[in-house]
Amino acid sequence: MSARARMARVPGVRRIALGADHGGFLLKAKLLALLQAQGVEVADLGTHSEQPCDYPPIGYKVASAVAAGTFDRGILLCKSGIGIAIAANKVPGIRAAVCGDRFDAERSRSHNDANILVLGAEKLSASSAKRIVEIWLATPFASGGRHERRVRQIAAIEKRCQTLFKAGKVSDTS
Repeated sequence: MSARARMARVPGVRRIALGADHGGFLLKAKLLALLQAQGVEVADLGTHSEQPCDYPPIGYKVASAVAAGTFDRGILLCKSGIGIAIAANKVPGIRAAVCGDRFDAERSRSHNDANILVLGAEKLSASSAKRIVEIWLATPFASGGRHERRVRQIAAIEKRCQTLFKAGKVSDTS
């Protein structure tokens, strides 16, 4: 079965939040068209031009919308993918993964339950990015077993850090 056919059958992936800085603006437009053609409801959360802008607010906007459950998943783009992923991963409950190929896309979903796909627009052709998106959306999380246990451990670390930070501590050793 093709990735496009699998993507159309992904249960629960109905709404996607999409965002990019100026470096990912053009590729974002191509991905928006792909997703809409596949019948996915997509919210374009910015940027809306090639004017230089900062990526952290866009990463936060998409990540917070996914974390709140407003969207099933998110896709972010910047020139390398790294900066916007760092920003998105500051939002509790977000597992944003920079994916540069099909292997990364499949593993980020099946092993890590990534809820935001991050692409480096300067590193990928439009056709490669489209294939990565299709695979990422079509791949389910391999729930149960070691992968689910590890995702729960990540969530526990996140929760522990939030508690420590609220208490004015930086780490368990302070």
